[in-house]
Amino acid sequence: MPVHVVGESRLLRDMFLTICEANDYETGRCCGALAELPQLPSQDMVLCYSHGTGEALLEEMQAFRARNGAVPLILITGDDCPAAAQVRLSRYAEAVIPERKSAGALIAALQVVQDGYRIVLSGAAGGAPDAPDGAEPQTAEAAAPASPPPRHGLSDRERLILAKLTEGATNKSIANELGICEATVKVHLRTCFRKIGAKNRTQAALWASEQLPPQAPRH
Repeated sequence: MPVHVVGESRLLRDMFLTICEANDYETGRCCGALAELPQLPSQDMVLCYSHGTGEALLEEMQAFRARNGAVPLILITGDDCPAAAQVRLSRYAEAVIPERKSAGALIAALQVVQDGYRIVLSGAAGGAPDAPDGAEPQTAEAAAPASPPPRHGLSDRERLILAKLTEGATNKSIANELGICEATVKVHLRTCFRKIGAKNRTQAALWASEQLPPQAPRH
C-alpha cells in the first residue's frame, strides 16, 4: 500500500516521506497539489499537508474524491485551521490531523486508516460525502476511543508501555527494554485497552499521542 505525499513545500514533503519510510511504509508519488495526482489504485493512501482552510482547499479535496472515491486520504492542517473548517474538510478525508501532533500520532493515523477506519471529528457525524458512482460507501466508524475521564487509573508502567506504542515499538522490543517477557507486555496492554476504552494497539497509540506527555518516566 504506497503512501503518496502531497505538500505545499519541498521541505515538508521530504519530511513526511522520511517519517513514512522510517516506519516501513512504501512511498509513491510526491507532488505539490492533489490535482497533480493521477487516478490511483484503491489500495493506495494519500498524505496531504495544506495550510488552506477555505473553499479552494475544499474544492481541491472534492475533486480528488471524485477522481479517487475509494482511495484513503489523510489531511494535515495548519494549527490555525478552525475546528469548523476541520469538520468540513473531514467530509472528504479519512483523517484530519493538526500539524502540532507528533510523528507518532501521524503513524498511528496511517495504521488506523490502513485498517479501513476513519477518524471522525466531533460534529462530523452524518457529514460523509456521497460516494462517486461505483465507489463503495466509506465507513464512518471512529477510530480513536472516546476522551477518557481525567483519572484513567494507568500505572507508571502502563503509561510507559503506551508511550512506546506511539514510537511504533513491538511487544518484543518493549519486553526487552523493560526486562520482562512478551506475555507480560500483552497483559499490560489488555489492561491499558480496558482502562482507556481502546479496542486495539493502534487506537491505544492514538490515545497515548493525545493524552500522555512526550517523555514518559523510565523504570
